[in-house]
Amino acid sequence: MLSRVAAQLYWLSRYLERAENMARILEVGQSLALLSTSDSSSAAAEMVSEPLVITDTLAAFEAKGRPIRSDQVAQFLAWDPDHPSSIFNCIQSCRENARSVRGALTVEMWECINDTWLELLSRKKKINGSDHSVDSTFFEWIKQRSHLFRGVTFATIQRDQPYHFIRLGTYLERADNTARILSVKTQVKHAESNDLVDDYYRLGAVLRSVSALEAYRDTYRDAIDADRVSELLIFNPRVPRSLHFCLDETAYILEQLPKQTGREARKRCANLLTNLKFGSLSEVYNSGLENYLEQFVKENIALAHAVQTDYLESIA
Repeated sequence: MLSRVAAQLYWLSRYLERAENMARILEVGQSLALLSTSDSSSAAAEMVSEPLVITDTLAAFEAKGRPIRSDQVAQFLAWDPDHPSSIFNCIQSCRENARSVRGALTVEMWECINDTWLELLSRKKKINGSDHSVDSTFFEWIKQRSHLFRGVTFATIQRDQPYHFIRLGTYLERADNTARILSVKTQVKHAESNDLVDDYYRLGAVLRSVSALEAYRDTYRDAIDADRVSELLIFNPRVPRSLHFCLDETAYILEQLPKQTGREARKRCANLLTNLKFGSLSEVYNSGLENYLEQFVKENIALAHAVQTDYLESIA
């Protein structure tokens, strides 16, 4: 399999997953803004800017000169043409990668991505050049289109290298997103007063943003607790967006790829997975939860770079 084809399959899935993650972050952020009862302007601004902090785009947003308002943040992260990871640009990049490797996709997979792009263009044109509105309906649509592509992929494509590279991109992107959300939400929580109602909604938002609220209730059958949220999203191997689950899937996928390359990627993945399999929350707290998650993000990025070097630039 050509490295060019592998790279474009890998990146089309990363871009689609990134668009879905952005929609999740914005949807939860807007919900929390509506529920906020804080009288502090600094606390309100901090909550509004959370999606920017999570996605490392606060500096880019400020450079635009936009006011820190919920609608402005949402428009920037959803539609801004100069922001490479805006939802619009992610879907466009996903479609361009898919078009370049049309022969490696099934008809249903291509139609799903192409229809998503055409519908997105249609939504953009309806705005008639004004600021693009973003609301829960739009976020839900983005999530549904991402779910649909994964379902169509699972149901129609052969279990060979194209399938594995698509899944590899999904899980590496997803692990990064979960760690960033948990890290930023935890930092903000510690910085605020111990308001039990605020904690409940904030922790519930963390779980909703990774579709894990039902999993939490099934696992603990108790009130939402910060320690248990961290434990669920870091160490639980059955939650599809937990760090453990994502690295477990990544390790399995790497084992299915050619063994003559990928030594560095498999080694980095094995090290990360070992820490998740045999680690505990007490060990995490000893080093500091924020430090642990920041280090995970760095190591996950290093793993993605190893995948790029070992597979996407060397497969022939």
